[in-house]
Amino acid sequence: MENRVEGGKELIIHCKSKDDDLGVYTLKTLDDFIFKFRPNIWGTTLFYCSMDWGEGQIHWFDIYIFDRDYRRCTNCQWIIKKSGPCFYDAGAHKYDFCYQWNH
Repeated sequence: MENRVEGGKELIIHCKSKDDDLGVYTLKTLDDFIFKFRPNIWGTTLFYCSMDWGEGQIHWFDIYIFDRDYRRCTNCQWIIKKSGPCFYDAGAHKYDFCYQWNH
């Protein structure tokens, strides 16, 4: 995940799964956060992240969902913007799969 939050804002990320807490990280503009894992054998792996850039609201998103992501990436790449996260489409060579924040 790369911080592309508009306005040069620092991005505070906290990612977890059911079994793992990856901790809290602060990213400056264009900094990235990389983590590695192996999906479980049941195909139920889910990682979600909360994101805060200091405007009084915390957003969150399911950054890895086995059913959505297992076949489309071995090295999933995301950029984080105020409007939501965007996934890198390797076929098109651009971040063109953009999502809204979870509610």
